[in-house]
Amino acid sequence: MQAVITIALPFFALIFTGYAAGQSRLLPASAISGLSTFVFYFALPALLLVSIADSPVDRIADPRLLLAWLGPSLLLFVATYLLAGRLFHSSRSERALQALSSVFSNVGFVGLPLVIVALGSEAILPAVVVVLIDTIIMIGIATALIESDQGRTGGLLQVARTVASGVVRNPIILASAFGVLLGATGWRLPGPVDAYLGLLGAAAAPAALFALGASLAGRRLGQELGQTSVLIALKLLVHPLLVWAVAILLDLPPLWVAVLVIQASLPVAANVYVLAQRYQVAVTQASTVIFMSTVVAVVTVSIVVSLFVP
Repeated sequence: MQAVITIALPFFALIFTGYAAGQSRLLPASAISGLSTFVFYFALPALLLVSIADSPVDRIADPRLLLAWLGPSLLLFVATYLLAGRLFHSSRSERALQALSSVFSNVGFVGLPLVIVALGSEAILPAVVVVLIDTIIMIGIATALIESDQGRTGGLLQVARTVASGVVRNPIILASAFGVLLGATGWRLPGPVDAYLGLLGAAAAPAALFALGASLAGRRLGQELGQTSVLIALKLLVHPLLVWAVAILLDLPPLWVAVLVIQASLPVAANVYVLAQRYQVAVTQASTVIFMSTVVAVVTVSIVVSLFVP
């Protein structure tokens, strides 16, 4: 319970402070966009680079870690895709977005700062594995399904180009890769550069949480509460339970189990909305799922943190 009071609740308090600022118009849309840009392109990459460079990066190659996240995510993605067809009678494009909503956690703006604060710098490596799998594999699968349904030309090659373009332009992935390179080679950043990145990275957690809350203030909410409730239950309840079961089965270290389950208990990431807007598929539903899952995650994340954080 102490971990909930000192870690989880302050995190969500920052999110809802940002939401209040956005609702009250204290922050115009341009300011919210600017703050999100600062977090995504500057603060979070700095935090990741410094943290990963000082971590035992050789452990990131453990195939059990990859399987413990990818296995449950693929299983739930497929199950949700099939379930949405039977229950919601959605198109293939809509089912792809709904399936992605059930597994794609808000690791960047919530998960990375949360696990570092809750579990220390050693938590960064399994958290980065989650980012890589979700960004490259899960978005890739959802994009391929949508492209196929909409009859776009180019096939798998076009999908690969789209995903690869997103990866090479993603500063979080680039910073992680550079951090792994530094850690693997034993190189050290010059003192002033390390201090600069440390200062920049220290702003990541509060700025990311505040920016997330402010961005939620502008969300449009749909009326499909039944579908939304099912997707939220799959994301916040089924996903962490599956990840926990597989992680235990694979006998992962307790720290890795804690990181993966906390990440799985997080709300749906804004990337789902970005993809929905790009292809004009279930845009309002994606917005609703992101907003409502963030509200409900106050409970689910608090429970998980109380169970896994000393």
